[in-house]
Amino acid sequence: MGSKTASEQETFVVRVDRRYTAQDFENLPPGPPYYELIHNRLVMAPSPEIPHQRTSLSLAKKMDDFVEERNLGLVLEAPMDVELDEDNVFQPDILFISNKRLGTIKEGRKIKGAPDLVVEMEILSSNKKYDQEEKKYVYELHDLREFWLVDTKKKTVEVFENQRKEFVLLQKAYVGDTVRSKLLNGFEIAADYLFREIPKP
Repeated sequence: MGSKTASEQETFVVRVDRRYTAQDFENLPPGPPYYELIHNRLVMAPSPEIPHQRTSLSLAKKMDDFVEERNLGLVLEAPMDVELDEDNVFQPDILFISNKRLGTIKEGRKIKGAPDLVVEMEILSSNKKYDQEEKKYVYELHDLREFWLVDTKKKTVEVFENQRKEFVLLQKAYVGDTVRSKLLNGFEIAADYLFREIPKP
């Protein structure tokens, strides 16, 4: 996103009747709040709850350690703009870019094109569920290789592989299961660890 003055940020209003483009998105005031561009609609990401943040951080740390030890590429966390086309700019919770796709990083500030693997955290509201399905479809078309959908309420992790521009479910993991990546061969993490209880005072 571009840089704006404080006064410009205060007067920015999202219009529901307007079709925004990736160029419009780039000119938005810097967040927060943070937006995604989903089929030309600006959608504001809600503030995450603590279980969401804890699960996301736990998974990102484990995945980053695995990738760095093997020099496989780069793991990043939100907020990070991923521009897939002129109509769609997403902010996945976690993303992995292989060494082969590192050229998708533009000027050190955004990703232009699909990463190799994306982790999205499920949101319960009906509107957000719809947005999630829309994003999943766009990821399919742009050759995202592996997609993880994590639901901290139901305590499940779904792992999908892109086969000919269609996501095929490889695994649905519950508490007690081990979640495994096919793309990151050898990477696994216990669902119990991802969904462990928050320590009590």
